[in-house]
Amino acid sequence: MTMTHSDIRHLVTPGAGCGAVAPAHDVRGPGLRAHRRRTAMAAAREVFVAHGYHGARMDEISAVAGMSKPTLYSYFPGKLDLYLAVLQHYLDWMVTGVRDALAADVGHRERVHRAVTVYFDFVDEDAGGHVLVFESPVPSEPCVEWRVRNAMNECAVLVGAQLRAAGAAAFTADACAWGLVGASHLAARHWLDAGRPIPKVEAVETVVALCWNGLSAVDQVSSAPTRRSA
Repeated sequence: MTMTHSDIRHLVTPGAGCGAVAPAHDVRGPGLRAHRRRTAMAAAREVFVAHGYHGARMDEISAVAGMSKPTLYSYFPGKLDLYLAVLQHYLDWMVTGVRDALAADVGHRERVHRAVTVYFDFVDEDAGGHVLVFESPVPSEPCVEWRVRNAMNECAVLVGAQLRAAGAAAFTADACAWGLVGASHLAARHWLDAGRPIPKVEAVETVVALCWNGLSAVDQVSSAPTRRSA
């Protein structure tokens, strides 16, 4: 089943959990199985964020989801399968957010600004989900590493296309795109870990200035007027 950006955002935003999913008795027909799958994933997200992959137990996930373990296993054969499903929805949300940001009918720099904002919104709105994606407790699993790497690559490809459209040469665009994606992810996490020491919009603009104009532009950010509230 393919979920829309709003569906993914609803599943992974803070407090969504299984409590945000409509009661099963309100769902009828072919949608019931999809509903139960989303309920299981929302419950798993809650447990994985609270206890990490190794500390999560399928019986706790089934209890939070309000279904029996046999029912849970009928949707997901094991804990890793469930973890991968939750992980993939976070990754889909991230990639879709970057794609939507770059598709906006604005200038190239503003598109990059919006793409960087996606990463800051991610850590700001769901720090637990960011940990699951970028600080996975099961990084040695090739299937986990592949999914994260593939999503990052998709984001870099999208940004690279915008930079080429702005006039950058192919290799330069690709190299800068990877730099922007990596800088956005790491800077956003540092901003969160540091306790949000500056407004989010200023942190975003600092990363954009670094990636768009180089180090010489960074010291101009603090003196520039804030363009939008955090």
